[in-house]
Amino acid sequence: MRTLFLANTWDFNPFWISIFQIGVVGALILIANTIRRKTPFLRNYLVPTGLIAGFLGLGLKYLFQWLGVEIYGTPIVDESYMHFLTYHSLAIGFIALGLVTAEKKVEKEGRALKSGALIVGGYLIQGIVGLILSLGVSLIFVNYAIGKAPYAGVLLPLGFGQGPGQAGNMGDVYEKLTDYNALAGGRDFGLSIAAMGFVVAAVVGTVILNVVARKGLVTRRKAEVTETFGGLADSQYAVVDHPEEIPVVESVDKFTIQVAFVIAIYLIAFGIMSLVSFLVVDLAKFASIRGIIWGFNFLFAIITTMIVKAVLNLLRKKKIMKRKYINNFMQNRIAGLAFDVMIAAGIMSINFGKLNDPSFWVLLALMSVFGTIVIYYYINFVAKRYFPKTRWYTFFGFFGMLTGTMSEGVALLREIDPYFETGVAEDLVNGSGTAALFGVPMLLITTVVYRGWVGFWVSFALLIVLFAAMILVLHFVTKSRNKKLGAETNGEKEVLETE
Repeated sequence: MRTLFLANTWDFNPFWISIFQIGVVGALILIANTIRRKTPFLRNYLVPTGLIAGFLGLGLKYLFQWLGVEIYGTPIVDESYMHFLTYHSLAIGFIALGLVTAEKKVEKEGRALKSGALIVGGYLIQGIVGLILSLGVSLIFVNYAIGKAPYAGVLLPLGFGQGPGQAGNMGDVYEKLTDYNALAGGRDFGLSIAAMGFVVAAVVGTVILNVVARKGLVTRRKAEVTETFGGLADSQYAVVDHPEEIPVVESVDKFTIQVAFVIAIYLIAFGIMSLVSFLVVDLAKFASIRGIIWGFNFLFAIITTMIVKAVLNLLRKKKIMKRKYINNFMQNRIAGLAFDVMIAAGIMSINFGKLNDPSFWVLLALMSVFGTIVIYYYINFVAKRYFPKTRWYTFFGFFGMLTGTMSEGVALLREIDPYFETGVAEDLVNGSGTAALFGVPMLLITTVVYRGWVGFWVSFALLIVLFAAMILVLHFVTKSRNKKLGAETNGEKEVLETE
């Protein structure tokens, strides 16, 4: 019979360690927010609070290590616990975003489809550039880390395009490969790429914005109109209480229901991962797949969210469920919390001791420069050609998103569209949902690319083919929409002439 051991409530581990580490993250975010608001450079260059908190924590981690300061034998900034927070925050954030319901009028206009294709196209072109660069570095640094893992460039779209959670997760998978081509220090390399992405989004994005503003193409706001999504006050994204939804306060708080949905979905995703792991690893004996299965916790979370959302919609359609239980505004806030924690914890969990290989730094520098250049020209081309009415608004929103996170895209957009009147903020949200579907092949490529040269070249070819497919989606959706608008305009003219 198994005996359950209950520790004393005054024991630091396990009763207080989680609260202490989460408290450290919270305190650093508050300090970072104060520093950002009081420092003109950080505020004007839109440096995210989570990034400031992360680098503060990273510095403190090494300072405390040097001084030998601990609490009950545990580091003040526990690297492994920050890894834990990063890992789970990513999945929780995606679940919350996945539960957000898009406005039907936006979907009909095809903007969600085009935005999703734009986002995934960005991932794909970053992947192409990343693999070209890592291949070149591997040929020069043959006996170094990148020389043994020429596929390392696939982490560029995960770091720049999807943030520290995904880059860290996948880097960790590559680091733990049992094959000869494992990427030593992969997790920390992925997190470093994500950190550089935030710098690009904040600094380079703001520089470009100022240049465009000086040319008179956009008008930058003179003062901080709002630090929230207040500009969406008339939109579904800022509605806390709606007649069709459950009350804000009844027998249970409405926000409690929102959190309960997110956690329950993650629990179901855990069950699915456990089942897949049992079937593939324990029964089929593919032990090498275990890390990939659990490294893709966010993908299982997204799939589970889509299933639950479909069930909820079906229950509403059949009139079995009278009210809506999901509130868009609250789910966006849960996602915001998860991603802020993910950014801060992800940076704090970086271990520079694992990045003592020169090939890492060479590749990181090359990917930062060329990744920025390529994504600039790509988004500029797509925005000009397929989003002509909101060209520069689309450019800055998606430039921030495809180098940092959605919050960076919103931060840049808010500078020229403080009340989110252009609809680009909604494109970021709706496009993310569509990108979750379009982006599945991209994620599958990450499970193939490390399998020798065959896996590398197959992945490279697939990236090119899929990128061409995204451009075709953008082209034909835009063409179809323009044709429809032309027909509607002609119809209105005929009605006027008849009258």
